[in-house]
Amino acid sequence: MDLKGKFNTVFFDADDTLWENEQFFRNAEAQFAQLLADYTSPEGVQQMLWQKQEDNIPLFGYGSKTYMIGMTDAAMDLCGGNLPEHIYYGVKKIITELAFHEFEFIEGVKETLEALQGRYKLIVATKGDLTEQMHKYRISGLADYFHHCEVMENKDEKNYLELAEKNDMDPEQILMIGNSVKSDIAPVVNIGGTAIHTPHEVVWVHEMMDMPQSDRIIEVQDIKEILKYLL
Repeated sequence: MDLKGKFNTVFFDADDTLWENEQFFRNAEAQFAQLLADYTSPEGVQQMLWQKQEDNIPLFGYGSKTYMIGMTDAAMDLCGGNLPEHIYYGVKKIITELAFHEFEFIEGVKETLEALQGRYKLIVATKGDLTEQMHKYRISGLADYFHHCEVMENKDEKNYLELAEKNDMDPEQILMIGNSVKSDIAPVVNIGGTAIHTPHEVVWVHEMMDMPQSDRIIEVQDIKEILKYLL
């Protein structure tokens, strides 16, 4: 599919598309399982945490703060309703390290953005905690490449329709690039837009789904490969 000349604006997902994210949450999960090792198996801890995350996301959204609530809820249940002090402070330490982890770009991001800069209007379209996502955007140093950063409440069809309206576009004019089929690909093509899937080896269980069938989906192996479709 040749996309040259068909779009003026390109939207980029942030976490695990521009910079590493999920691997740090996986490391946090492993630390949490070790912290609760006296109460159940690592698999038991993980399943409880995932369930609490599913319960809390609709209430509190995405991000490390919600993750802390999920860990605290899971620990409370696993500890029989009586949360020991060392578990509480252990969770707080895990989340603090998660929120302020070392920043790592996905390979090829800067070269790709440099090639696209000036040829397209580039916008970050991410979801999660506003403060947390804007902090990552600012410390990334990528703001010079982008027109602005949109922190969306979620990434479903309704949110993408709102994104199009906010940016004075028809839904068919959306071109979204990202790693999550559930958040970056499926809802975009469902409203008539086009999406490029840039896979990441680590995928959050909440984001897993089968790739939909559409001639408006392009799958690449890494982010630099999008240039052959856009330039």
